[in-house]
Amino acid sequence: METWIISDVHLGARQCRAAWFHAFLQHVPEHVRLILNGDIVTRMRGVSALEPEHVAALDLLRMLSLRQEVIWVCGNHDRRVRLSGHHDLRYCNHWTVSKHLYIAHGDRFDHLSCALRFILLPIRVVYEFCTRVIGSQTHVADFAKRFPWVYQLLNGHVIRNATDYARRAGYKSVACGHTHHPGISVENGVTYFNTGCWTEDSAYVLICDSAGACRLVSVDSSGVPAF
Repeated sequence: METWIISDVHLGARQCRAAWFHAFLQHVPEHVRLILNGDIVTRMRGVSALEPEHVAALDLLRMLSLRQEVIWVCGNHDRRVRLSGHHDLRYCNHWTVSKHLYIAHGDRFDHLSCALRFILLPIRVVYEFCTRVIGSQTHVADFAKRFPWVYQLLNGHVIRNATDYARRAGYKSVACGHTHHPGISVENGVTYFNTGCWTEDSAYVLICDSAGACRLVSVDSSGVPAF
């Protein structure tokens, strides 16, 4: 079975490209297992609190889960989120593909964010000012990229911890989200994939076959992966 993996949609956030995500879901073939690798929802105060485009995406996820396998790997933003209504979504903390690929959101490998909270506080204050007073639509993770020394430190930290865990557990590769930094790298003898996010101008899906071979591809503006 082919597996498609995405992460960090952040439905409920102003910056979420909900219509783009909805279009992508419409192009997921029925034979594919879809893995939602965390932070699919930023907040859940009830579906009625979400914008119509965001609600439509959740409705489509429910529908997809009734016809094919849809796995929701919980992240730090949606740890307690459980959709109501008729669906067959499966929630978990991690997933594996053919014992080759380990899939986790990535927050479990992030031990720096909490430790650096006082250093990061000024950045957060500036971000809140820009969004609440100036009206910036930039997501906090994208805003953090304007401070490369902090962002690269956190991203590298997650990569090292994730690949070290995968190596010790016997996996050849690991897929994460969390840092909103799409790409492929090799660390600790393990291939690391990050599927980026849906709050910026690019979106990615990791496509894996049953043997564990994976490729990271972009999703165009019509929701179609660039095979």
